[in-house]
Amino acid sequence: MSIWTSLRGHAEQQEMFRRTIGRQRLSQAYLFLGPEGIGKQQFARRLAQALLCQSPGEDPLEACGDCSGCKPFLAASHPDFLYVGCPEGKRELPISLLVGSEERRGQEGLCHDLSLAPLPGSRKVAIVDDADTMNDASANSFLKTLEEPPDRAILLLIASNLDALLPTIRSRCQLVRFSALDTSDIEQLLLEQDLVQSEADAKFASALSEGSLSTAKQLLEPELRELRTLLYSKLSQPNFSGLGLSKSLLEGLGKISTETPVQRINGQWLIRFTVEFFRSALLSLSVPLPDSEQTIPEIIPFVNRLKEMPDPMGLLGALIDRSVDASSHIDQNVPVPATLDALYDELARLLRAPTLTR
Repeated sequence: MSIWTSLRGHAEQQEMFRRTIGRQRLSQAYLFLGPEGIGKQQFARRLAQALLCQSPGEDPLEACGDCSGCKPFLAASHPDFLYVGCPEGKRELPISLLVGSEERRGQEGLCHDLSLAPLPGSRKVAIVDDADTMNDASANSFLKTLEEPPDRAILLLIASNLDALLPTIRSRCQLVRFSALDTSDIEQLLLEQDLVQSEADAKFASALSEGSLSTAKQLLEPELRELRTLLYSKLSQPNFSGLGLSKSLLEGLGKISTETPVQRINGQWLIRFTVEFFRSALLSLSVPLPDSEQTIPEIIPFVNRLKEMPDPMGLLGALIDRSVDASSHIDQNVPVPATLDALYDELARLLRAPTLTR
């Protein structure tokens, strides 16, 4: 079985490296750029195994899985494979991982390990994950290695934000862009990895994931799912209290995290859930689905009530527009409580007075 079978998407990037390796024209440094959660690190690890394989076949991008290069790689003990990334809970890639602690600066860390000779017949392959989280000190310390990489060493940098990287680092790497995954790929990954309880959950999370598995996983966090259920339950009810809904949602956000940046992110998710609710209702009015195929069950009573209103399409358009405006307010640093209070109060008002849709 190919080592690439379980990787979703990125066929164009695979073919590019297949040609490059076949022609023996590998660069010494690559920058893998693309959204989070789309498989860039998994791609880099498979590429590293292929480069360290001692018994490759006709396909230069394949690895045998059984040689003196593959076995230690698969056991996470290959001396010529190096990996560093931003530690969990940290926002910056520590300089110590690159050039060693203050007491042993230059005597340990990734740059030191790269300078050591590889095993006979092998090469060094290093993955620098979260490269865009290096601060100026870390980046400048790493730059010397990037400017003069050791012989038979290949560096694979992974980043999501190109602007966060020093121009001097960007200019010394060959850029490889990665695109978001297809919605169908995300849906299948969620099901294959048992991350969802049903196909309906997989469809919902993949539809909002923007092609990122990590985003889909975030959407499935129990606390966020609980708030989504509460939101949809209230939106489907006639004459719900907008301020009461906002208060309940804000209490839920506070239980997840009291940090403002996290609350802003989760506040945006609540607004996206709201938009998705109204868009699904719009679709149901346009192309009616059997109740069993409705991914948001709360849509059913909501749409049945909309059908009795004078201009349901116009009303849904107004609801969606107002929700999108609220998302832009959070982007402009309007406080989350004020944004949600105003949004849900106005949504409740619009639903109580459907003739005032525009």
